[in-house]
Amino acid sequence: MAAATATAGNAVNDCFSIGSTVMCTTCFNEEVEGEVLAFDHNTKMLILKCRSKTTEELSDIYALNLSLCSNVQVIKECNGNFVDDPQKLNLEQVSSNVKMRLRKTVERRQDYLKSQNADVSSEAQELYRAIAKQYGYNEVSWQGLNIQILNEVTISPPYRVDNVVSSSNNETSCNYIKRIIKQFFNSRTSGAQDSTSNAAASTSSASVSPTSSSLSSSNAASGSPVPAN
Repeated sequence: MAAATATAGNAVNDCFSIGSTVMCTTCFNEEVEGEVLAFDHNTKMLILKCRSKTTEELSDIYALNLSLCSNVQVIKECNGNFVDDPQKLNLEQVSSNVKMRLRKTVERRQDYLKSQNADVSSEAQELYRAIAKQYGYNEVSWQGLNIQILNEVTISPPYRVDNVVSSSNNETSCNYIKRIIKQFFNSRTSGAQDSTSNAAASTSSASVSPTSSSLSSSNAASGSPVPAN
C-alpha cells in the first residue's frame, strides 16, 4: 500500500487508526516514526509509541501537535485486531504537561539571559550562574559590574573572596558566598592544570618517540644497517 501523505494542517483522512504506523517531521526537523496510541481530531494531537533511543526494552512516547508537523505519512495501516483495548488518553493531562515543560524551558532561557552582561568577562558570567544556582536567579542580579545577592551582598571585580561586601554585615551570607567563589575558581584552576598536564604528557611522548625515518637517517649516517620491523 502506498504511504498516504498529509500537510501540516490536514491529517490523513482526518483520522488515524489506533495501531497504525505513522511517520512525520516535527517543527525541530526531527523525523518521528511510531505506532498510533491515540489521536484527537479537534486538537490535532497525535500520540505515538516509538522505539527507545536508549534501550530495546522500553518505548518512547511522543505527543505531537500535527499543526506544527509536516510530511505526515501513514506507513502501515492497522488490521484492526487488538488483544487489549487501548487505554484512554487524558488530553488535559497531556496538554498540562506540555505547557509545564514549555514554561520551564522559557524560564531557563530567561534565567540564562539574566546572567549575561556585555561589560564583564565570560568568567564573571559563569560565576554569576554558579551563585544563582544556589540562591535562585530571582535573588541574584547585575548592578553595573557588580553581582548583587539578596539585595545585601555585593561582589565587585575581580570577583574574588576579598571583593565580597555585605551592606548589613551578614557574615553568614558572606561566608557562604565566599565558599561558592573559592569552589568556583578552584575547580577552574584544577581543570586548567589537568589540561596543561595532558598537553605536556602528549608533547613529551612525541619528543621521545623517534620516527622510522629518523632511525633510518641516523643508522645510515653511522654506516649501520637499518633493522627490519
